[in-house]
Parts: sequence; structure tokens; C-alpha cells
Amino acid sequence: MSGDATNWVADKLATKEGLEILGRTPEDFLVVRSSDGSTFFVAVLGVQNVISAADVEPLFASATKPQFIVNVPSKTLWSGAAIDLIHSESAAFGTLSDVARAANREDAGTYRDKNMGFFINAMKQHSNISSVSYVYDTVFKAVLKDGGSLTVAVIDAYNMSAEDVHNAKARFGHFDVVVKSSSHGSITNQANAAAKTMGAQALTFRELMERLAN
Repeated sequence: MSGDATNWVADKLATKEGLEILGRTPEDFLVVRSSDGSTFFVAVLGVQNVISAADVEPLFASATKPQFIVNVPSKTLWSGAAIDLIHSESAAFGTLSDVARAANREDAGTYRDKNMGFFINAMKQHSNISSVSYVYDTVFKAVLKDGGSLTVAVIDAYNMSAEDVHNAKARFGHFDVVVKSSSHGSITNQANAAAKTMGAQALTFRELMERLAN
């Protein structure tokens, strides 16, 4: 964990309306008070590559445990193993903005990204899906009831372009489907062609639900 990163996060959170930094625990977790007077602990990581379970596990080794974990830089991927460990400890992870959203909950550790939760729940409830698990924070493995599986990458794009698809490939590696997180906008012909060259498909949410049925 980087002390510089913790200082930076403390300074940034102090500027957010409704949040107050009261101090730090001996573990160097930030003690954050929300507008309703409740407090919770925020741990800060400084992982540059993929955040692994080994990066997260030490944060929960002591009696004092964080309810929220932030990484600097925020663009670093969270591995599925790290996410599963955090959730098993009744904690949450995300960006500085997510900390502010979590502060509005009775228990900050119950915070989950609303958009990703929508995709997870929709896939889990699909009649042809037996399980859904995290590969990364925006990439999921959906196991079909016939034993097959699909790796689904969700990206933030209004009009999905070929560049969006190539960027997703560079960031996540293999996927079978790349999906727009927004229900608005469209998928360009160039995006469809780019995905096809990778042996993948570029789909809207509705098209993903149809794909899962096959």
C-alpha cells in the first residue's frame, strides 16, 4: 500500500460533500464519517497492474477491517478472485465517487456497482444460465446449463466503435461477447467487424439475452 496514495485519497475525499476524514487507524485505513454521522474505514491500494486476492488479503488480517477499498490508479483491473474475497468479507470496492455513494448506505460494505449488478442479475436470472462469476470488475463468465460458457465484457460506450472493441481486447484479453453498458446509442458496423476478427460478437443488452439462449 502506498502512503502517498492514501494521502491523495484522503485529500480528495475531504472535498466531497457529506464526507469528513476523521483520521486513520493503526493499519492506515482512513476513518470516514458520512453526513448521517456513521463512520466506516477505507483502505487504499496502489496496485499498477491487476489487483489480485494476494493484494487484498492483508487488509483483512487484523481485527480492524475496511468496509471499502480504493485503488490508485482507479483504472487498474480488479481480478475476480480479489472481488470475491472482498465481498466475502462484507466489504466493497470502487472509485472515489463510489466511496461517496457507499457513504449513503446504512452499511458502506454492502455497496455494489449498480450498472454491473444489473448485468449480473440479468444473466443469473436467464433460464439458460447456471452461474455467473467475475473475471474482472466489468468482465463476467456466464456458464450455460449445457456446460458451455461465455466470457462477457461490458464497456462504457454510447456508439460502440471499432476502437472501443480493440481497446477492450487490449485491456481484458479474451472475451466472447463485448456489450454496451448503455441502452442508448448503437453499435457501428466497424465494431461488429472488429469483434468478428477476434472471434467475438459486439452486442446490445437485448442481443446478449438472446445470445445466452442459444
